[in-house]
Amino acid sequence: MFIYLLRHGIAEDAGPRTSDDQRALTPEGMQRLQAAAPAWRRAIARLDAIHCSPLQRARQTATVLAEATGFAMPPAIDPALIPSAEPLVAFELIQAAMHDNLDGIALVGHEPHLGYLLGMLLTGSERGCVPFKKGMLVGVEMESKTSLVGQIVFALSQRVAGRLA
Repeated sequence: MFIYLLRHGIAEDAGPRTSDDQRALTPEGMQRLQAAAPAWRRAIARLDAIHCSPLQRARQTATVLAEATGFAMPPAIDPALIPSAEPLVAFELIQAAMHDNLDGIALVGHEPHLGYLLGMLLTGSERGCVPFKKGMLVGVEMESKTSLVGQIVFALSQRVAGRLA
């Protein structure tokens, strides 16, 4: 099984009129994600599910990913991927996907949440954190359908992905 972790792109700054939940991607953020999308299409073998944080910038990023990969359904919005959620809750999404025998699942969210989730996938420990840049996509292949530890297959910053496209 493959797990793809994607951090949202460059977003508006928080301000008195914009809550954190409503911060959208900036035009530059959207442009960079769309430039990276062709490389994502080549890197991702198959997606059976896309889950994203309910925050605006993550939903927009998940939509770009879905379009890039030809994913037919809208991404599932899941509060397990909000920045303040415990990574173990998001880990349950992965366990459910493994139980359902899915080949590929994408989780779109935020830092440091995704970094801790990646640390768990690589080491089995909740203490490790591997930081993500904005717009970064990481592919992890699980050792088997029953293993909860995997290895990184690729890590693409949006800048590198845009150059590969």
